[in-house]
Amino acid sequence: MVPIGKTLEKTLFHYERKEYAEAEKGSDAIIADYPEFTRAIFIKAVILEETGRADEAEQYYRRAGTLFPLWLRLALQLKDVDAERSLKYFEKASVLDGGNNTVWLGIGTIHEKMGNHDKASQCFQKIDLRNEIIARLLSPVGFFILMVIGSVMMLRHGDTALALLVIASAVICLLWIKRDAGSVLQMIKKKKTYK
Repeated sequence: MVPIGKTLEKTLFHYERKEYAEAEKGSDAIIADYPEFTRAIFIKAVILEETGRADEAEQYYRRAGTLFPLWLRLALQLKDVDAERSLKYFEKASVLDGGNNTVWLGIGTIHEKMGNHDKASQCFQKIDLRNEIIARLLSPVGFFILMVIGSVMMLRHGDTALALLVIASAVICLLWIKRDAGSVLQMIKKKKTYK
């Protein structure tokens, strides 16, 4: 059996550089040993499609299962490597989920970098900030505040061990807020810039 992690990493490395023969060998090796490994099946389909073998690709896409998260992950992976391919996969993802803000931010950002400001504006205007602000800012901030208040109350009642556990959870929540707030702020900025 091939070591799946290193083989997948090498496969993706070759794929990003359009070294399709090497990438296909890697995906084939993984599929041979792990026939249900979705990412390898998906990458095989992408390689087949990009090398003009769409009929074969379709068979692998069907085997890969739910394509939206795979398209999105690939688009994000290619964003700084190959903008045109990234755009192609963001657009495929947008067909499957036209309400996904990450997709519209990705497509808009690529159009912006390519100088297509009208297309970028159209994409940024499709972002629904209400969902992002509630899900990525207000909910986690509210949860963080509750954890801090709870830990203070536990400390006052002498429950030090439990309070420390809640404080540790609050720190993790704070990191979560930091991670997600950046993309929300970027969405807000793009939407305002391209009104």
